[in-house]
Amino acid sequence: MLFIYTRYEYVLGSKDIIATLKNDPKPQRFNLHIITPATKFLGFPVGGGLVKMSRLVNQQGQVIHARNYSPEIKEEVKAFKKTLKIPYFKLWKGYLIIASIAIVGSIVYGIKLNSDGKKYRNEKENLVKAAQQLQTGQLYGASFFTDAEGNNIQGLPAGWVKIIKIEGDTIFVQRSKKMSDRAMFEMKDLEPIKPISDAGWNDQIEKMNYPLFKEAASNKNLTGIDLSYIGEGHDKYSGVIMSFKGVE
Repeated sequence: MLFIYTRYEYVLGSKDIIATLKNDPKPQRFNLHIITPATKFLGFPVGGGLVKMSRLVNQQGQVIHARNYSPEIKEEVKAFKKTLKIPYFKLWKGYLIIASIAIVGSIVYGIKLNSDGKKYRNEKENLVKAAQQLQTGQLYGASFFTDAEGNNIQGLPAGWVKIIKIEGDTIFVQRSKKMSDRAMFEMKDLEPIKPISDAGWNDQIEKMNYPLFKEAASNKNLTGIDLSYIGEGHDKYSGVIMSFKGVE
């Protein structure tokens, strides 16, 4: 088990005294510490100073219990406590450090989110612009709902789609053989699997509805452009079979 809280004794002051114990009249040399219980969180001081306590240690390193203090030791402890101040800021400054780290972290995270958002918006704008002027040979990044034969597939794997040709209201496309199974779609993940030859493309040619494609492309609020199969056997390809997410 991992403990991130640490309890410790912060020493406010210490000195040597010569005194007798309650049931031992023989004078001895002791080291008297005045401490305050404190706490650290992840190494940062986050508490302490609520009470002053004494620690009396003999020459053998044994801690003497307070019930064995003689009146002179009690007076010595009382007087010594009055001379010592508790450094509250030092004992609690961890909260300021943690808060500062959290603030800096949130600022950095906010900048990253803004940067990622800008990149995403640029990719989206490029997708919409390219989709409104669809051309043969264009490559798109897409998420697939079925395989090239129309069978269900697990998850939403992503890959490349190439526009083979456009005839009337029909778009003919090929999808890449290699796919990425990353949970979140990002165009950068597709670069390593982009086909570099004809062998990298699936032999199956798929047909899409061009009017529906243009209608989707005109809606800039969409996160992607969905294409539906319209060719022979369309009952097998029910609904959307892929969603365009980005363009090269």
